[in-house]
Amino acid sequence: MYGRVISCTLRAPSLWSILDVAAKVIPQEFARQIFKSGDNAGYVVETFSSKDQAGKNIDLLQSLQGLKEQGMAKVQVTEGTVIS
Repeated sequence: MYGRVISCTLRAPSLWSILDVAAKVIPQEFARQIFKSGDNAGYVVETFSSKDQAGKNIDLLQSLQGLKEQGMAKVQVTEGTVIS
């Protein structure tokens, strides 16, 4: 199992509508959960069956990084493999 956590800080709380759209898309091949930790901060947890699958599913990551200059004050990505 492989996981990705995307932490973000929004420049305005109104940008939660963008993440809300992403939260409503239910992926078939992996799991995604979006958490709001404050008015302007939150994180996304995605779990995949493998690192290869994670590399093929970067749509949300690309969207958030694309918004970095316009609406995101900070986007941080952490990835890793499950320790068994």
